[in-house]
Amino acid sequence: MTLVPCRACGHQVDTSALACPGCGATDPGRSISRQQRDLRILAVQIVLGLVIFVGVGSVVWKQVEPMVAQLTSKAAAGH
Repeated sequence: MTLVPCRACGHQVDTSALACPGCGATDPGRSISRQQRDLRILAVQIVLGLVIFVGVGSVVWKQVEPMVAQLTSKAAAGH
């Protein structure tokens, strides 16, 4: 049983405690709250999603661009 100060109020709590007996904070033995941890995970997921989206979009555009250029040049020559 290791005691650490609660991250919210400083009351000594067990590291496995689900709530602080002094203030009721959840996960009082952890250095960051569950909400902060979830927010960080969400931010990482958003960044990775954007990187994947841009990467796939770039690959697709490189394949589609020649076709678009060919179609626009034919349309311009036809008018």
